[in-house]
Amino acid sequence: MNQQYIIFGIIAIGVIVLILAWNKLKNQKPQPDTDTRRPSENIFPTAKVTNDKLVIIEDISENDIKKILQELCNSYNKETYQAIPRLTKLSDKKFAITFPYDIDFEIYCYLINYLNYPIGFDRQFKTIGWTTTKSTDSWVTEKSANKNVMLFISDFDTEYDNVFLTTTDNIGYKLGFAMGEEMQLLDKPEKNYIKQPLNISELATKEYADFK
Repeated sequence: MNQQYIIFGIIAIGVIVLILAWNKLKNQKPQPDTDTRRPSENIFPTAKVTNDKLVIIEDISENDIKKILQELCNSYNKETYQAIPRLTKLSDKKFAITFPYDIDFEIYCYLINYLNYPIGFDRQFKTIGWTTTKSTDSWVTEKSANKNVMLFISDFDTEYDNVFLTTTDNIGYKLGFAMGEEMQLLDKPEKNYIKQPLNISELATKEYADFK
């Protein structure tokens, strides 16, 4: 009988430990990536790639956007240089982000999501991206290929793991990051297409900061 009590006690303690560990894990907030490890400079791209990817982010301080971009690079550039953004200041609280060496469309979508919901901040930042899609891009269909598109987060988003896409002819998609939710054609676009406020060529004479 005593042996049974001991066994039950051990099981009960084990269950309590598991519950406490689960609650601790559940309540932990994700932390920004501060690992600045990088691959050899020998594999850093040397030739710039012409592209029209443009991101505008508003209502954010210069220190905050620089911190966020550095953390993004920490996440994507450990093994290869996948994200090399260029930051150009448009006003005290408004910035343009371009990609002199281009960036994969899928990572571009993740970047727009992260700029809206950066880890370590208790607010989101209004971010919109523009680009011309290619038929070979991830999550692009025949209805959205080879078109100018606008990428953004819905004002009513509660899932935090997607971006919305609207083409110039106002075909809308929800691009979910979860398996099976990547290309959801909408009955109507979440937002109508808005033309980008400037051309990348207009940034040529402005000061900028590159991140890698």
